[in-house]
Amino acid sequence: MKITPTYPPSDPTRETIQTDYPKFLPQSYNQSLIRLLDNVTIRDVTAVHFMCRPHWKLPERRIADDMFLYVTHGRMFIRVNGRESTLRRGDCAHFRRGAPHSAATDPHNPIQIISVHYSATVFASLTLPVLLNFPDVFHFGADKEIATDLGAACREYALQPAGYQRALEAHVVHLLLRVLREHSSWLSVPPSESKLAELRRLLPALEALRSELTQPVTMPVLANRCGLSESQFRRVFTGTMGMLPVQYQRQLRIERARQLLRQTNQTVAAIAAEVGYAETAFFAHTFKKLVGLAPGQYRQSHEL
Repeated sequence: MKITPTYPPSDPTRETIQTDYPKFLPQSYNQSLIRLLDNVTIRDVTAVHFMCRPHWKLPERRIADDMFLYVTHGRMFIRVNGRESTLRRGDCAHFRRGAPHSAATDPHNPIQIISVHYSATVFASLTLPVLLNFPDVFHFGADKEIATDLGAACREYALQPAGYQRALEAHVVHLLLRVLREHSSWLSVPPSESKLAELRRLLPALEALRSELTQPVTMPVLANRCGLSESQFRRVFTGTMGMLPVQYQRQLRIERARQLLRQTNQTVAAIAAEVGYAETAFFAHTFKKLVGLAPGQYRQSHEL
């Protein structure tokens, strides 16, 4: 049912309320996409404006969150999962968590870039970029609203006034809405209603894996929480999440470890134990495999 906005009755002492705003572009949202937007959780946002030297390079790595890299000046080259692209002012790379990627500036036209790290999860499980198959590059071009909003996010993160974390989350929400409303032609078809229904069936297991990081994955217990047989649970989980429960838990553990390394002074051994690893060396090996840096290196780096 379409809801028509209502306005206060006319008053000769006030100016007429504006109603002739520019229209949004034609929408092709279906019910699945609406439900995705209603269930997105944004967190762990950082935003930094970098000026890179002529021979700056970002060696190949993997990150444990998602990332926008917006070019404000110059030209750069990126490589994501073996795919190469050239970006200019108004272009924005997107690096998904776990995807190998690298970047370099054009030495004859060095770049200035805005780096935004974030996490956007749906039903506390899958990430929005995976569900909507975000491309390697968004060509925002002359979309000035994108540049303005990203600049405001950098200001929030640099000055960190009261409430800055909520403000950063709001900026990312606005950026994602901008992508979905104005640039949705670059995205894949949203997941079907049946896939969303299976996600909801898996919620008890997904919530258990997230809240009980130190506990080993026990398939019969997880299946029982979802009201499924073990074979059904394995099939639904793998088909919906694209990985086994133990792989999903490993991602959650490393995501939490990354957060602790950035936000606390705990030792690597203490963090390893907190996220469920009895052996620090095995934790460090797993962390480097997924993130691309050893835990100590990750903590010391000012991550782009």
